[in-house]
Amino acid sequence: MLDQMHIPATTSFACLASTALAEQDSTWTTYLPLRVGKYHFKVTPTFKQGYRAARRAYKQMEEHHEWGPYLFLTGYEYAHLTRRYLPAHVSARNKREWQRGFIGGWTACSYGF
Repeated sequence: MLDQMHIPATTSFACLASTALAEQDSTWTTYLPLRVGKYHFKVTPTFKQGYRAARRAYKQMEEHHEWGPYLFLTGYEYAHLTRRYLPAHVSARNKREWQRGFIGGWTACSYGF
């Protein structure tokens, strides 16, 4: 690509980021790989924990519930499962990300991914 722009590959570009931004970058979370069916995603660790919790909940409901797992969750069922599987160490700031992962995991199980 650099050859197409007629810029030598050894040319370095100055970074205009301030030190405050560079320090802030080091505190951002790293992304983890997550495979859903044949697709690969990079997600936050909190999202992945929620996703895995939903997979465990779905499997347990599949094994122990006489009618199998629910395809869709009502608000009450979702709140009950969230209270049951939400880890105590998840901060209030990361709770929403965990819940998104939980919903994603439940949906992936429901549709057979």
